[in-house]
Amino acid sequence: MQQISFMNLFVLLQAATPVVEMAEQTAQVAPEESYLSLVMKGGWILLPIFLLSLLAIYVIINKWLVVNRLGKKDSVWLSRVVELIHEGKVDKALKFCVERPYASAKVIAAGLKDFERDDKEIQESMEVEARQQISILESQMNWLGITASIAPMLGFLGTIFGVIKIFYDIAKTNDLAIDTISTGLYQKMICSGAGLLVGIIAYAGYYVLNGRIDKVVVNIDKESNEVLKAIRAYKRGNIEA
Repeated sequence: MQQISFMNLFVLLQAATPVVEMAEQTAQVAPEESYLSLVMKGGWILLPIFLLSLLAIYVIINKWLVVNRLGKKDSVWLSRVVELIHEGKVDKALKFCVERPYASAKVIAAGLKDFERDDKEIQESMEVEARQQISILESQMNWLGITASIAPMLGFLGTIFGVIKIFYDIAKTNDLAIDTISTGLYQKMICSGAGLLVGIIAYAGYYVLNGRIDKVVVNIDKESNEVLKAIRAYKRGNIEA
């Protein structure tokens, strides 16, 4: 009996050897897919999502640079402008403002150009220029809002197309194997993930930039009011003199 058992075991091992070798060969031959090839399985819907991602990145970088340039704080510059106004050197103060790229400098320059007019007209000139500077700061921000809304919706649309493909492949092959439904699943998950990722980037960029723009607007208001006070004080001193 023991000899028969050894013989049976030997036969089983001999029979199993080709199967093991085939499995090893299959594992060695099976190619590893790159991330790019996996992403491409998301289908054509990824093209508009990709374009929206480029748009969002461009707007975020561009607006960040613009806000940094227009919203830079320079207390030394402002103190010098106020000092020149107190000394009656309005032309020098105006030139000092024109040479600066700051949004607040442009607003103050608009007021100094109307220095000979009454305070109300000076204030109106500064308010008009302030609105123009705020418009420059807020330009293109709507594209981030649009991207934050549309990108996830496109991802959801890709998800629907993926589900449709799954049912189509099942109906076509009458098979529920993973190979049959994998293409639709790839499209479904990749589109959802890509749409959400782009939407999150645009949403975060929109609110971060909006916060910085709000700070610049507050700074414009603060610095322009300080210059207005200096103008009024200078004119009041001249009248009293």
